Amino acid sequence: MKKLFYLLPALLLVIACGQEEPAADATIEDSQVETIETTEIDPVEEIEVADAPLTSVTARHILVCYDGCAVNESFGRTKEEALVLIEGINERINSGEIEFTQAAVDFSDCPSSADGGMLGEFGRGAMVPAFEEAAFALPVGGMSGIVETQFGYHLIYREN
Repeated sequence: MKKLFYLLPALLLVIACGQEEPAADATIEDSQVETIETTEIDPVEEIEVADAPLTSVTARHILVCYDGCAVNESFGRTKEEALVLIEGINERINSGEIEFTQAAVDFSDCPSSADGGMLGEFGRGAMVPAFEEAAFALPVGGMSGIVETQFGYHLIYREN
């Protein structure tokens, strides 16, 4: 039955155009044959399409807080000590000594540390501006440098 639905439009087209099969004794004279010249067509140029702006990203992060940051608890470290700690974590990740997710588990002050720093997918406007700017600027699989926000110091890893 499905084949009929595919053949029906073609059959209707043949009937509508008045195309009939030539009679068995019909012949074509040379004067009726037209020669058509063909020309080679240049290949179509590829057009680069600009990437659409990202509307969301999935990222992980490591957060190192300090006393006096916008997180209302005591961390027992100064802002300077927090910076030294995040710099050390950054160096260890970049050298391959530790994986990002393990560093998040071991060192991050964010509750997301239990899940390797996973923040999940988020859109624009969901994070503080400095964090958002860094996360959206990263390539997939890229890690940011140290990003400072009112919550402390972050390292951000873009999943996708």
